[in-house]
Amino acid sequence: MRNIGLRNLLLALPFVIISCLPLSAEPTYVIDSPTTGMLDYGGYNLNFRLFSEGGILTRLNFGVFKMVNLGFGWEASRVIGSMGAAVSPPALFIKLRPFAGTQFLPSLALGYDGQGYLYNRDNNEFTQKEKGIFIVLGREVFMPGFILNAGGNIADFKNNTVCGFINCSLSIEDVISLLAEYDNINFMPENRLNLGLRFFVTEDLGIELCGRDIGAAGRSAERIIMVNYLGRF
Repeated sequence: MRNIGLRNLLLALPFVIISCLPLSAEPTYVIDSPTTGMLDYGGYNLNFRLFSEGGILTRLNFGVFKMVNLGFGWEASRVIGSMGAAVSPPALFIKLRPFAGTQFLPSLALGYDGQGYLYNRDNNEFTQKEKGIFIVLGREVFMPGFILNAGGNIADFKNNTVCGFINCSLSIEDVISLLAEYDNINFMPENRLNLGLRFFVTEDLGIELCGRDIGAAGRSAERIIMVNYLGRF
């Protein structure tokens, strides 16, 4: 009986270890789409994205409570060059995770993200719409470090357009992560496939090299660089 109990304990040990991993190890975003990952209480995440035409997108998020993250985003395009800069208004971000998941059930997060992409100053709106209200399910599957998320969002309340997204990340020895997402799933021509690599310079500093809108008919893929810093108050 003792041998049976010891064997069961050893079999359960990997699942216990996985379930006790710190939340800060979970990605909160994969390129453009949210995950169920959360910042720890008292933690913050500062992210800079360098994109086409000398643009920069800044995000700053805080872990204000155990189940609540709050932050904002701000985009400025054509910062470098001779053309007039287009600066977007600051955008609100809030995410709640009411259910952290179990060994068999995925975690659940929902929230609002008002940060779009490629701000059009003439129309006073983003060329690529913000996520708006979103809901996402996610969990670690197949192997340690492989996290899969899927969800939906609605930003256009005039037409009640609902879009979907699915993303995944695979961390390898806390040195590099492989990133992939299929975003803006609604009408086939507007779907976006994004791929990337995240390199961990230190435990708190990561650099991401990503390609957006890969293989889309009639559109050129975009290369972006992101710098991601995690800290704690």
